[in-house]
Amino acid sequence: MKNKLSIGQMARLNNISIKTLRYYDEIGLFRPYEVDLGTGYRYYSIEQFKELDIILYLKMMGVPLKDIKRQLENRSLDDFISILENVRKITREKIEVLKRIEKSLFSRVLELENTKDDTVIGKPYVQHIESHNMIQVNKKVGSLKEIEAELRQLKTHYEHIVPIVIGNVGYLMYIENQEYKPSSYNGIFLLVDQPVHKQLDTITHVEAGDFVVIRWREKMDEDFQYIEKLLRFIEINKYQTEGPLYIRKIVDGIISNHSEEWLKEIRIKVTPLTLH
Repeated sequence: MKNKLSIGQMARLNNISIKTLRYYDEIGLFRPYEVDLGTGYRYYSIEQFKELDIILYLKMMGVPLKDIKRQLENRSLDDFISILENVRKITREKIEVLKRIEKSLFSRVLELENTKDDTVIGKPYVQHIESHNMIQVNKKVGSLKEIEAELRQLKTHYEHIVPIVIGNVGYLMYIENQEYKPSSYNGIFLLVDQPVHKQLDTITHVEAGDFVVIRWREKMDEDFQYIEKLLRFIEINKYQTEGPLYIRKIVDGIISNHSEEWLKEIRIKVTPLTLH
């Protein structure tokens, strides 16, 4: 046969492995032009280059091999258009996911960079925070065992949606009756990326507004001391609180071995006190 190529030559000329060509033959996707019955050697022809080109093109575009095989068997323009359109749709969805991941990573990097600012450490301040979503579990937890049990439940149901890592998770504490104590929380929360998860019925939406925030370099369980400091600031400045305290670790020993970099935060939404 004129222009007959060995499997090695076919692989080399098309920048593809011999193993891949053998696999394509086994699944009936791309068969050699000729097989020597005596030796079992596979031979291809130059005329097959275009067919292999379209296979490699569709594979590069993310089309499953079974769909490529069906297209080659049917050779229909409508099928080919349908395959490309489907891949385009999937690609668009992947791009949106990657954009959200990039945005989330940027926010996380920015927050971690801001933890280096010692001018706000240990002092309450007011910060405007944009609207955001979270998953809340309103259940009293105290011991590490109870907290981790609830986090494992969240991990089981929501890890495919949002990562459960330091900075994304924290504790809830309600202070309506000024009844609080260290290491006793009214629930846990998981911060959620709003554009991705706004359709979930388990989401708690927190409207944009002013929050009183306090951050400190955590050395031990000092929540109580800083809650007192935050509440005194709220009382002096005549704010009215709305919702629970949100308590979370932003940097801890998992992220840094340097304890002077560890950071914990408490925030609560506030509005100016209205006098009647």
